Amino acid sequence: MNIIIKVFVVFAISNLFTNVIFGESASLQILITKAKQNNPEIIAAREKWNATKSKILQERTFENPQFFIDYQRMPRDNFDLNDAEEKMFGITQMVPFPGKLSLKGKIAKSEAKMAESEYITIERKILSDLKIVYSMYFYANKSIETYKQSSNIMRNFSKVAESKYVVGKVSQGDVLRAQVETSKMLNMVMIMEQEKETIKAELNSLIGKNIDEDLGESEDLLPVIIDKNWEEIGKMVIENNSEIQKSYDALYRSKLSKKYAVSEFLPDFDLTYRKRRMKDVQDTQDFMFGFTIPLWFWRPLYGIKEMSADLKMAESDKKNTELMIISKAKQIYLKLKTTEKLIDSYKSSILPQAEQSLKVTESLYRGDKEDFLQLLDSVRSLLEFQIEYYKYIAEYHQNLAQLENITGTNLYSGGLK
Repeated sequence: MNIIIKVFVVFAISNLFTNVIFGESASLQILITKAKQNNPEIIAAREKWNATKSKILQERTFENPQFFIDYQRMPRDNFDLNDAEEKMFGITQMVPFPGKLSLKGKIAKSEAKMAESEYITIERKILSDLKIVYSMYFYANKSIETYKQSSNIMRNFSKVAESKYVVGKVSQGDVLRAQVETSKMLNMVMIMEQEKETIKAELNSLIGKNIDEDLGESEDLLPVIIDKNWEEIGKMVIENNSEIQKSYDALYRSKLSKKYAVSEFLPDFDLTYRKRRMKDVQDTQDFMFGFTIPLWFWRPLYGIKEMSADLKMAESDKKNTELMIISKAKQIYLKLKTTEKLIDSYKSSILPQAEQSLKVTESLYRGDKEDFLQLLDSVRSLLEFQIEYYKYIAEYHQNLAQLENITGTNLYSGGLK
């Protein structure tokens, strides 16, 4: 077993032991559940939706009736209500023209649908951001792991160079180069650990927790394949995107609002019942019926003009929203497919070739058939390709999260092992 395999095995075992001692890794699914429960922005949007739902029944209900009591013809020098010659009491109720309350209820329901779409939009955006930041957390962890592995490899190569230097086979420059390269890799470990802490704080913020709360290590993200063509993705966007749905709801509300503005030309009714008691006279009762007259006709007329303009604006907004979101979805889809090809290229050819190149160069260096600079270049190349590989996996999952947000569906339920 050569030195590279030994280092990787030892590091893997130590990493497993660390997870057992210090706790499990940070599960993305658990973080998603926490974000749904604790993220303040999600909670606010959910409560706003609940508030708008409560308005539906309010808008469909009559205004409160008015009960009245009337004492008339009281003596000028006496304020005793019992001395009033005429006493009346009754109740009056304003009744909108049939269909008006139903329209108001439908408008309130459409506003509740808009609030629901807004809530879904915010929740999906937060969860998409969470997945994006989680992929960065994964990349930071993998970068730290890779730099540590590479520094261990360089440290062992440094020992080989020292043994060669002792017997006079190489110059002291080889030893110094190995030490400098090891230090550079350890410096990168510190930089990435600092970056990891920043990302951890952002993750905690998204799940509604204290920014210093421990999360554990990220789970490994797999280079998954989404087996859907653009036509299928585009159809999902139109059917499920919450922003597009909100524009549909806004258009429907505008149509209802215009219809209600037209109904303002129709009269509302006032129903009144009154009972009268008079001294030495038989009790009497009255029933009165009244209705409003749209005498100031320009008020509902301008209301119709206002709602007509609002309707045209809603139609334009719906079309613009569809075009913008479809365009954005297409861009993300193309990025996703490009990154997918890069991941496959790194996994199937670039990384295996780089690993084989390092093994061959190591063997030649040990046999004094290759210089240390070539060995160093092979180590750097493998390190660079490994970092790029994990970077593309992270970018793939970032694009996937954005595409899931836009399509409103879970395009891939896995991705974690």
